[in-house]
Amino acid sequence: MTIKPALSVSEQVKLLQTRGLIIENPSSAEALLLQNSYYRLNIYFHKYMKAENCFKVGTTFEDIVAVYEFDRWLRNRLLTLLEPIEIHIKTRIAYRLSHSYGSDCFYKDNCFKNIDDFKKVTKDFENERNRNYKDPIILHHETAYRGKYPIWVVVEFLSFRAVSNIFACMHERDKKQIAKDAYNVNEYFLGQWLHTVSVLRNICAHYGYLFRREFSVRPKLYREFGWDTNNNGSLFAMCLVLRRLSKQQDWVAFSKALSDKAAVLGRLSLEDYGFPSDWQRYLIAAKG
Repeated sequence: MTIKPALSVSEQVKLLQTRGLIIENPSSAEALLLQNSYYRLNIYFHKYMKAENCFKVGTTFEDIVAVYEFDRWLRNRLLTLLEPIEIHIKTRIAYRLSHSYGSDCFYKDNCFKNIDDFKKVTKDFENERNRNYKDPIILHHETAYRGKYPIWVVVEFLSFRAVSNIFACMHERDKKQIAKDAYNVNEYFLGQWLHTVSVLRNICAHYGYLFRREFSVRPKLYREFGWDTNNNGSLFAMCLVLRRLSKQQDWVAFSKALSDKAAVLGRLSLEDYGFPSDWQRYLIAAKG
């Protein structure tokens, strides 16, 4: 199969026009495509098509740019929520494990119940250690401690996904204590939430799209959330979990910014992200 040939930005604009996209200012569209590649915008083009290579009647280039820019804004806002959650759970895991099994628990199989899955985490750390071999912290531990790392150093070099995997590998008694102390929640829900929000974090960190996205990894929602627990493949469902895991001041800042932004979205709607019309009742109310 022959790979598609490269098109100039002017050819890209003409191709979009032949597919029914309204472009009032081709020069501005070309400039934007030089800053943000056609391929990056392609997922948004397809969200506005009624059939293969045919845009819905009345769709404008400005409509798609508005969605693209809002996705960028929303990803950045979500990352401000996800960062403190990631740091918090790393801290709790390191504290619990080090005080229960010693600072060298990362090298003790009896500290974890699922050894095969845990070996995947140790491989993740080895990869990060090798990738960051010039980091002063890595150099110090390689020299002073013969390549052994206390758990609180290990978790700092792991991705959110890897940390959620550590949690899944821990003994039930340790998971229960962390879940209770950190969030006053059942350890099953916390483990599942960590997995789902780590997926969201990865999407946001790598500039993935959020607009009309159906998440394959869905958060489990209990009844107290006040939401249809069978309708949880949307970003809105993710936000319900983020509200539960966030510090109050962080959530207040996020929900206010989102409310302000929603008021000036124009033709774009939060319903395109799975939000109900009365979303503020769920996300601005007291935490569940």
